[in-house]
Amino acid sequence: MISSTRRYGTEWLAFGLVFMAVFSELRFATTSGSTGNVEQWVNLTNSVFYGTQDFLFSYGPLYWLVGGATSMHDVYSYWASIAFSCLVQAFFWAVLFALCFKARNYILFGIAYILFFNGLVFSSAFFLWPLTVVAFLEYSQNAPLKLKGRWLFSLGVVAGFFFYVRFFYGTFAVVTFGTYFATRAWLDRQIRDLLFLFAGGVIAYVAVGTSIFHQSASLVDYLLINNQLNFGNSVDMTIDVDNVWRTYVAAALVFLCLNVYALWRRPRLLLTVNALFVVLFKIGFSRTDHYLSYFVAPGAVVICVMLFDSSRQGRLLFVVAASALYYIGVYPSFPGAPTRNALKAGIDFSVPYDMRMAQAYAQYKLPDPFLQKIGRSPIDVYPYNNEYIYANRLNYSHRPLFQSYMTLTPRLDAMNQQFFESPQRPKYVLWTAGIMCPGPECNPFEAFDAKLALNEDPLTSATLLLNYRIVDRFNVHDGKPAALFEANTSTTRYSERLIASNTMQLGVWYAVPRATGGVIRLKPALKFTFLGRLRNLLFRGAPLKIKYKLTSGKVLEFRTNVLNAPSGIWITPLPTSFSLEGQTVEAVMLETRASNYLQPSWNADWVLVPITAVQATPSRPNAN
Repeated sequence: MISSTRRYGTEWLAFGLVFMAVFSELRFATTSGSTGNVEQWVNLTNSVFYGTQDFLFSYGPLYWLVGGATSMHDVYSYWASIAFSCLVQAFFWAVLFALCFKARNYILFGIAYILFFNGLVFSSAFFLWPLTVVAFLEYSQNAPLKLKGRWLFSLGVVAGFFFYVRFFYGTFAVVTFGTYFATRAWLDRQIRDLLFLFAGGVIAYVAVGTSIFHQSASLVDYLLINNQLNFGNSVDMTIDVDNVWRTYVAAALVFLCLNVYALWRRPRLLLTVNALFVVLFKIGFSRTDHYLSYFVAPGAVVICVMLFDSSRQGRLLFVVAASALYYIGVYPSFPGAPTRNALKAGIDFSVPYDMRMAQAYAQYKLPDPFLQKIGRSPIDVYPYNNEYIYANRLNYSHRPLFQSYMTLTPRLDAMNQQFFESPQRPKYVLWTAGIMCPGPECNPFEAFDAKLALNEDPLTSATLLLNYRIVDRFNVHDGKPAALFEANTSTTRYSERLIASNTMQLGVWYAVPRATGGVIRLKPALKFTFLGRLRNLLFRGAPLKIKYKLTSGKVLEFRTNVLNAPSGIWITPLPTSFSLEGQTVEAVMLETRASNYLQPSWNADWVLVPITAVQATPSRPNAN
């Protein structure tokens, strides 16, 4: 084992890396495999675990090992399928990687991987692994590598086993091993290798089948049914289309390159590559809509044999063959045929950027009267949801911090304030309800995280209400309320007038002083304790909440921003719609459930900000 590890270190390294990579990403889920189609077999692949009726379809009774089941039967079969798939994929890629690396053709192989293989979980590996075995034998240091009888017998056993995973998998193994070792038998004038392979395959087919099937006749019926299925599929289960002649020319070019290479460099592979080409062409084009998965992708693996030696001729022939396969994959072989172009961008850049963005957010389309009103005038969206800008291809002129819930410090808040007081401010602002708003009757000022939008960035929101007025109100696509604000002709700088001061504590109700001519805000000079500062630095802050006691007796609670609170917490009146009317607040309380986070008392100022757009509504007695 140690000598084998040293001798095949590259192969073992590649095997381990691929195994881990595939194991980390490969997971199976319960899927509706046959809903809306005729693939009834997907519901029967677990029949090996229950019942007495044998499953004799072309997807074999062990097809669940590669994930071919609507749902795995139990946790043991689930992990067995994961392990089986990882082993096959790791073996397949390890041999390919190692052979290309030793031939120093990894760049061309990398190009092939990008163009054709589409990931490490490669479905063709389940029937192309025999080709990698043949390539490993053919391109070993002492080519061709001679195997002992027990190893040849083991290859036959594995091939026989794969018949029950999927009948086609076993057939492909027989074609690959049979043609290669038949050629070697002809050249070496001995049939020993073929006999060992044949013995292993027959014994495995009988032994595995006997352990799976309930009736011994199923061993023969499985062969009969699948031979008939394969023939019937290619005769009657076809699409009534004609392939373009260029597809056949490109396929012929691949065929020619393989034969030139095999005759020139590897005559022992001549029969094998021709047999594989014929089989792949047959299954890829018999129905013809499967040509990408059963001809182009596996064909790209077959032409990789030209990369396993260091000849320039092999590289040149590989490039020609790969170009032909790429052509078949990119250009449809018949009208409406599937295509795959690995070099094609995932975005249609022929569509202008602004139109693509509008398409991405089509559900945010605004009413035509709204769009006609603003035209190409600069506009911002507050507090967020700039999707409306892109959906309607508006002239976006956003504030420096364009997501209000991220304006978390007074300095950042002040940047937005300065923007809305500057000549660069947009003519319009679309104020939309928060994402927690369920419909037209919601409070548009309730934000997520149980916050009040007017307290998220207090300087920004106050400056907006000082310098803009509502000119339109409407509901957007999901029924949520929205309002269009238009800039006043003159700019009003943010200002405030002191009306009272208090020393405040957490958990205590404080009456709101009376004042007219604007909105009352509270500016608490909160101070963190040493432990609070340490917590902010090394862990996370603690939520600060404010409770509002309305004149109706109702109590509302919101979370408020700790850092922005000293800039001013909105107190009264408390608007609940874009009518900008709200009840008067009689008392407020600040509290936090974290102990030793804030100083127990602090000074606080009650200030009046001359926002006249927000008005108090008459209070209503609490029905309770």
